[in-house]
Amino acid sequence: MQFMLRLERLKSAIEALSQQTQATSQQAEIELQYALHWLKTAPPAATLRERLPQAIQPGQEIAIPPLDMPLENRLNSETVPPRGTVIIGVDGSQIPPDRHAIALYYVLQAGALVFRYNGQAPTPQQHAELHFSEQELYDEEGLLITGQLGMRRAIAEMALATALAEQVRAEGAPTPILTLTDGPLLWPYSGRSREERESLLPAYFAAFDRLREVGGMPVGFIERPGGKPLLELLWQSRLDENGQPRHEDERHPEAVDDELLMAHFLAPGERSVWLKRLSPMNEKHHEPAGHPIWFCYLNLGEQDLPVIARIEAPQWAAEQEGWSTALHAVLLHQANILHGNPYVLARAHELALVTHQDKTALESLLHRRLLGHGIITRTSEKARQKGFF
Repeated sequence: MQFMLRLERLKSAIEALSQQTQATSQQAEIELQYALHWLKTAPPAATLRERLPQAIQPGQEIAIPPLDMPLENRLNSETVPPRGTVIIGVDGSQIPPDRHAIALYYVLQAGALVFRYNGQAPTPQQHAELHFSEQELYDEEGLLITGQLGMRRAIAEMALATALAEQVRAEGAPTPILTLTDGPLLWPYSGRSREERESLLPAYFAAFDRLREVGGMPVGFIERPGGKPLLELLWQSRLDENGQPRHEDERHPEAVDDELLMAHFLAPGERSVWLKRLSPMNEKHHEPAGHPIWFCYLNLGEQDLPVIARIEAPQWAAEQEGWSTALHAVLLHQANILHGNPYVLARAHELALVTHQDKTALESLLHRRLLGHGIITRTSEKARQKGFF
């Protein structure tokens, strides 16, 4: 018997959610007008840096403008991607370890598309890894790995991007060679586990080192980014030396985030100035790694249909004006094909995806190999029962 979600039992909750969403939307309309005014009248970048609080509170997100450019600047790209430029889109997926499977293992697969602006057909790439040793399957507390799998996948993606960048550089590709990953470039994990500190973060930063050596520009792409580091900077600019609003009618914005602000500020094709997030993790990128992360916002949508993405890059790449210009032009071209989603990332996702059918085929092959060695295996009864639904 197939049971379905009884929507009639959720009617009151759905109505409450609708009312809450309406109230939040109305509040956001009011706050947005203030935020746009703050952005257009923001003090010079140097003044904003001076006014930052001495200590950032835990959980507080705030950005600073590292360059002396007005925050209200909106940068457009009137150029086409330079001929010969190469962009490498990379994504990854995995089969997590499953106690109910016939054996304990996990699979990481990274997919990439190498797109050359010279008329040559794009080149697909795939790299898969099967991990099954006890050291790989359990964390330092003896638990089956779960959270670390995302970190290891990030390393696999960056390793593939680096190898391909080195390959196309050896073929004569000009700089910058753009490597585009789906998600933050700023390491999105806490950095507290032993594996992160001793293995994963060093490997991550080593990939940055190699990319820098070959003229690569690592870039993170985050669509619908959320967060409000720019908005927090603007709010700080409205406070006096005692941390109080200079204008009685102004309040800390709660219903607006950077994405909404940029959707009403940036025209299609425009990007913001570069910003730098102040955070403990970005400090680790800075010292001793030497790869602090900058970001900007870019509108990859159309008139009345904005698509705001946060673009992240290391400082040593972002501060090169020619590289930023090339990146801007390439992203506009890539996103034009799929309404805001870069083509190379969409294809990389398809190449990386490990489907349910892939897992079934892998399990079948593993079962046959084990049977050939005289080992009879079966999934757990729980897994067998789930297969009936």
